[in-house]
Amino acid sequence: MLFKGAYKLSEHPQIIGIQDYEALEQLAKNKNSEDLIAFVHLTWNHAKLYKMVEKKLFFRKLKKLGVQPIMMCNSSSEDRYRSIFQIPGMKCPIYVYLNDKDYFVENVEKRFDAIYAAQIIPFKRIGLAREIENLYILTYTQGAGERENDLYAAYPEMKHADFNRNWKNVSEKNRLFNESRVGLCLSKEEGPMLASLEYMLSGIPVVSTKSTGGRSEYYDPEYTAIVDDNPRAIKIGVENMIQRQIDPKYIREKTLLKLNKDRENYVETIVALHKKHSGEQLSGADLMKSLFTNPLDRFAAIDSLMAHG
Repeated sequence: MLFKGAYKLSEHPQIIGIQDYEALEQLAKNKNSEDLIAFVHLTWNHAKLYKMVEKKLFFRKLKKLGVQPIMMCNSSSEDRYRSIFQIPGMKCPIYVYLNDKDYFVENVEKRFDAIYAAQIIPFKRIGLAREIENLYILTYTQGAGERENDLYAAYPEMKHADFNRNWKNVSEKNRLFNESRVGLCLSKEEGPMLASLEYMLSGIPVVSTKSTGGRSEYYDPEYTAIVDDNPRAIKIGVENMIQRQIDPKYIREKTLLKLNKDRENYVETIVALHKKHSGEQLSGADLMKSLFTNPLDRFAAIDSLMAHG
């Protein structure tokens, strides 16, 4: 999901999907008299009392500004906390807008035993992969200089690993995933982790540490393994996963089934809200196609939304 803007889901009533909280408040303060319905996607893990209290207060503020906020939770745990605080919402991951056509199974030679797509920042715990000899680290520091993208400076013990100094586009990322046998997810806490979903849509299995934030929602024991957070357990997990030789097309297809189930629930909610406020019936099939096949077509910068609000 993109920052600094929102996905336009309906014009009348105005319905958007957004994760930029500051931008949403700005939009609420500058909107016209028409009510705004906002599907507010959580980012970092919110399955905590104090986090949900913060969002409860934020939602109350939005309501006073004429916004009907709907909380979009990344995990079942978050959704339980949401329910306890009686906040309107549902479970639907922030990366539901991902264009799944960007990630697919390619018939290429495997070059790496494992790949870890992660920024070189502490919470990603890249060092836990140090015992994997044939490893690629795909860094995500877009626009950063060489210093920020220098894996070896940050982790001298990982000079055996290959990595990218320059930004990789989507097609290059998909190729690297397909050239790898296993995708790694090593953070202890974050959001649902985009790379985790990208791995599986590219057809590669996942070895993950225990985590909170939502990435395990799409996991299946057939092609994912959750291991202890130490280098030896991660290395063994990768070796065991490689031996299983799982059909990559099966991984992708089963992941898509889970993703599309959340998408369908989301679209049904949008359609119901639109009918409630306008009396008109939206086509759920058309919305599914436009929103998840070409999601950028529905994305607008906040300035543009305010200009037409």
